Amino acid sequence: MSRGGIDYEGIGFRSATYKASDALVSAVLVAKAWENDGRSAVLDKAVTITGNDEAGFGNAGDPLLGRIHQYEFDGYMTVQEGGYTEFDGVSGNLPNAGDYVVVNGSGAVMPSVGAIGPARAVSVDPDNIKVMVLIA
Repeated sequence: MSRGGIDYEGIGFRSATYKASDALVSAVLVAKAWENDGRSAVLDKAVTITGNDEAGFGNAGDPLLGRIHQYEFDGYMTVQEGGYTEFDGVSGNLPNAGDYVVVNGSGAVMPSVGAIGPARAVSVDPDNIKVMVLIA
């Protein structure tokens, strides 16, 4: 998201491989019926840690781990877990710049209520419901 000529996307990119949770694998399989090979249904979505070496959509309010950068059909995925990246926000529940953000359980981010975490909103685009986030 570029606001006022500033674009942070990709700065400080750091990633790691995680096993996809069963719920995330199911989302790909369901999407496969109506969309290409199904992967695009989960790419760029917000995820949290859901088990040992495992990531998934989690529940609303869970800490943000990162963004799905790539999904493979062997059930593993590359997750961007550091740097600047853009997420979908939740209409009517967007953070303000500087707020800590968490997952909403469906692949988007929302403001944290009282919790702190590794991720903060840097800028918010309410027209397109997008949030630029710095994951520490």
